[in-house]
Amino acid sequence: MKGIFLIIFIFCLSPLFSQDLNRLEELRKQGEKYRAESKYDSALVAFRQVKDLAEEMNNVEFQIRSAIGAAAVFIELGEAKLARTYYHSAIRLSQSINNKRLENNSWYGVGVTHQIDENLDSALFYYNKTEVLFNEEKNKEMVASLLSNIGSLHYLKGEYGLAAAKSYESSKLNAELKNLRVVGLDYRRMGMSFFKLHKPDSATKYANLAYEIADSLKYLDDARTALTLLSDIARSEQKFDIAANFRDKSDSLAKVIYVNGKNDEILELKAKVMTASLALESEKQKNLALQQRKYKTIILGVSIILVVAAFIIIYVIDQRRKNIKALADKNEEINKQQIDELLQKQEIASLQGVLEGQETERRRIAIDLHDRLGGILSMVKLHFSVVTESLSKDDQTHTKFMKASDLLDQATGEVRSISHNLMSGVLTKFGLVPALEDLKDKISQTGKLKVSLYSNDLNNVLTAEQELQLYRIVQELISNILKHSHAKEANIQLTKGEDSVNLIVEDDGVGFDLKEVNKKTGIGLINLKARVSKLNGNFHIDSGRGAGTTISIDIPINND
Repeated sequence: MKGIFLIIFIFCLSPLFSQDLNRLEELRKQGEKYRAESKYDSALVAFRQVKDLAEEMNNVEFQIRSAIGAAAVFIELGEAKLARTYYHSAIRLSQSINNKRLENNSWYGVGVTHQIDENLDSALFYYNKTEVLFNEEKNKEMVASLLSNIGSLHYLKGEYGLAAAKSYESSKLNAELKNLRVVGLDYRRMGMSFFKLHKPDSATKYANLAYEIADSLKYLDDARTALTLLSDIARSEQKFDIAANFRDKSDSLAKVIYVNGKNDEILELKAKVMTASLALESEKQKNLALQQRKYKTIILGVSIILVVAAFIIIYVIDQRRKNIKALADKNEEINKQQIDELLQKQEIASLQGVLEGQETERRRIAIDLHDRLGGILSMVKLHFSVVTESLSKDDQTHTKFMKASDLLDQATGEVRSISHNLMSGVLTKFGLVPALEDLKDKISQTGKLKVSLYSNDLNNVLTAEQELQLYRIVQELISNILKHSHAKEANIQLTKGEDSVNLIVEDDGVGFDLKEVNKKTGIGLINLKARVSKLNGNFHIDSGRGAGTTISIDIPINND
């Protein structure tokens, strides 16, 4: 559901983002156009609009381009300090998004502002810094512009050799880029530098090249300056006729430039009036379009809010339905657990009754065997003794009676043993610990399982019933070990605590999976639970496949 909402949200907003980016680019180009046309106020307004819209969209790149554009306008106006402020702002923004290209352009602009302020060393520092950066990013246009500026800077500092060298590099690269006017300016600067270095031949060569380019491009002011330079070079060589000829050409161009300038001023005034009228109409149209776009944005925003609200309502309803169902399932599970616990308690109570009946029946059978059947066998033995004494030892009948007497002795011993087992004879006579010692010895003597026993002094803290039940529990556990565990050793620990007696029976057998045992509980485990429950105790089973089994049982005692 969240994924669908995100897709719808992006789908709704993508046309709006595209329109905003197009609007930013249009405004930026308009600002550049105004700057090229020397309409500096309109250019600054356009770049300000770019900045405001870019900040609204959080578009850092266009914020940088706006700052660079405004700085270029202030350079045109000769406001180097203001231009430098905008360039530094562009540098900070460029560094925030790691845009090296725009950052380098801004550093170059800082150098230009220092050159305007005649801080020549600072300007040269920034030019040299950005030359390396522009070369790294292979930005030929910026390198060409930079080399021309560096040549000009060296000339202003009186470093005419460096000025000629940098101007030559600039002319080669600008010629490749077909920036012919810049090539002409570089040639003129080379001519001026060689003139200062007293190399008139080289100076004349490059001054002529500069004039040819300016004349072909109809750049009258550039041509006039080149002619003035040629006149100065000829005069230095005392070629006064040639110098006068160049001076006349220069003066003629100056007159043409003056007349053209006046005509251009009239045409420019007319153009400005027309441009202002068109700009006003354009601004009206732009404001109307901006207002319409705002209305569309509001409608789109309301639509998105309604879609989001609908998704939230659907989500809340769906979650509520799921919660109600989960609560119902939980209540059903709790009821089922309560029923299972009730059935288990009833089953344990029934088993406790069965176990009590078994113990009662065991006592009755033991007493009957010992007192009644044992007494009868004793009387039979007595009669056999009387008969045996009356017969001769050589008589075969005497031998048969003696054999029968031995069998009676064996039968009497078996009856006594069965009676003691039923009554737990050692337990009855000596207590729980000796009974467990006796059980341990008998099991160990079979060789099937080595049993060890550890106990501390219980000091008669258990009742006869508790001792009997604990003894039966140990019997049951040892029996299970012999049947199922494949163990070689078992350990019985019986210790007394402050308010309970702890029984631990552990083996080194194959163990079992507790989850499987809990799913299908056997009669042995149910009997164990019933006996422990009868003693108000609790027990814990720790086992795993291949890890043996440990069973711990705690029986509360009365310390009063």
